[in-house]
Amino acid sequence: MLAEKQDSIPSHAKPEAWLRQQTRSVKGSMLAAILAAFVGGLLVILQAWLLALVCQRAVLEGIGLAPLLPLLAWVGVIALLRGVAVYLSEHAAIKAAAQVRQQVRTALYQRLLLLRPTGMAGEVGPLTEVVTAGVEGLEAYIARFLPQLVLAGLLPLTVLLVVLPSEWRSSLVLIFSAPFIPLLMVLIGKGTETLNRRQFSRLSRMAGHLLDLVQGLPDLKIFGAAKREAELVAQVSDQYRVGTMAVLRVAFLSAFTLEFFSTVGTAVVAVIIGFRLLAGDLSLLDGLFVLLLAPEFYLPLRNLGLAYHSRMNGMAAAERIIPLLGKSNPPQSPLVRGEAFKPPLTRGGLEGFHGIPEIICKSVSFRYGGQRGGVQDISLTVPANQITALVGASGSGKSTLARLLLGLAQPESGQIVVNGVDLTQLDQAAWRSQLAWVPQQPFFFSATIRENLLLGRPDADDQAIQQALTAAALTDVIKALPEGLATRLGDRGAGLSGGELRRLALARVFLRDAGLVVLDEPTAGLDAENEQLVLDAVERLADGRTMLIISHREATISRCQQVVVLAAGRLEQVTTSRKYLEVTA
Repeated sequence: MLAEKQDSIPSHAKPEAWLRQQTRSVKGSMLAAILAAFVGGLLVILQAWLLALVCQRAVLEGIGLAPLLPLLAWVGVIALLRGVAVYLSEHAAIKAAAQVRQQVRTALYQRLLLLRPTGMAGEVGPLTEVVTAGVEGLEAYIARFLPQLVLAGLLPLTVLLVVLPSEWRSSLVLIFSAPFIPLLMVLIGKGTETLNRRQFSRLSRMAGHLLDLVQGLPDLKIFGAAKREAELVAQVSDQYRVGTMAVLRVAFLSAFTLEFFSTVGTAVVAVIIGFRLLAGDLSLLDGLFVLLLAPEFYLPLRNLGLAYHSRMNGMAAAERIIPLLGKSNPPQSPLVRGEAFKPPLTRGGLEGFHGIPEIICKSVSFRYGGQRGGVQDISLTVPANQITALVGASGSGKSTLARLLLGLAQPESGQIVVNGVDLTQLDQAAWRSQLAWVPQQPFFFSATIRENLLLGRPDADDQAIQQALTAAALTDVIKALPEGLATRLGDRGAGLSGGELRRLALARVFLRDAGLVVLDEPTAGLDAENEQLVLDAVERLADGRTMLIISHREATISRCQQVVVLAAGRLEQVTTSRKYLEVTA
């Protein structure tokens, strides 16, 4: 539900307005938190009156301890009830914050799934930081700042209404001193907000940098650069520490200022009450009552000032979250039914897609961020039931073109047509169910071989699994394992060789029975024997499917019927594998 609401959020929305909007779904919990805190404030007023009454009777009337025990018992009961009210208030506020966090994180996750991964390169670290620490930053805003903002308007006014009939002079002191606290809170908070926003941005950059270092750690060790990068990380961390201390320095200055004005205000009230008691114009009961309530008048304002830092954390997090939720979705059109496709239904009973896919690119262009990399003015046909090789130097646009053909990115211009229908007109869920992508380094979870195989088709039976293993030439390998399909793999497939993992990835594709298969360097780094086994499995897999292979190896290209050559993001030529190998020989 929240994810649908997020679709209407413009990327330029104000962070505070967006944060307030998130609380609409948790109005009940927020009202409960505020109400419990307000009841606690009323109990403070009642407790102050009882304490003043006890002091009056004990000091002026000389009443002994025994008659005062009922009043003292009531003071204890009220103190206990205050504790319950504080607990209920914090519990409701934290519950509301947790619900909003979950909703925002779910909306972010759903939006990132809708957005194409192309164009998000280099943002994994910052995105992870936003979805984790960034969303966590919303809790303090919702659980602390918003309730205190309301209480700062209600409780001081309530205390003032109670104090005014008893001592109007003290009320004037409270009225005139109170505005200084929020005024200084805002003035100091503005500077802190700028520093805090800078720290949040620095944390995002650190997350991305650290992720890059972790992913490239083997290369850093090989080139002897690990120690140098570790020193750089320590240096950046120290800079972040210094920046954080600067934020805390300003925050502590704010706390000191708030305490100073509230203390001065309370002291002035105490002086006025003292003089009036000496003059006999004020009873001890009223004087003590007003004096006990003076700190409670300033307390909500001080708490609001202390919670202002929570507001800044929430604002900084919202500034990073809003652009992600505000990104426009790829164009989606209504589901195109099967009758729009001329070829007969041949696999899976898939509504919205019939036949082996034939893909036609018509003047397709795409650039990362509108400037870098990508492809330009690509026009070609990827024929059905054939193997097409994508070749070219590194950075020529092979992976980008493959992502465009899979529908993982939308062309900036041009059109991609599948079996006579624009790719954007296909039901995306149905289209993706017909896709299989095998990267150069297939990913395997720390789970059993069976669980890894069933990733693309959880409902597959044992017969289908055995057929897939046979087609991928893995039957003997699995039989040789002590526990067979129940053998547990380590992280990233540890326990099987590189060639066996490539064939296991192909077995997963066999099991999925996709209509369009894209392989990225399926034989890279393999010896001759494993390369032959993988290529034989690829040929079996290509039967009745459209296959696209990104490769530089002659043995792989020789198995393809069509070769598409890219250079600097442009289509250089489309030829047969025989002619291509003759030219490059």
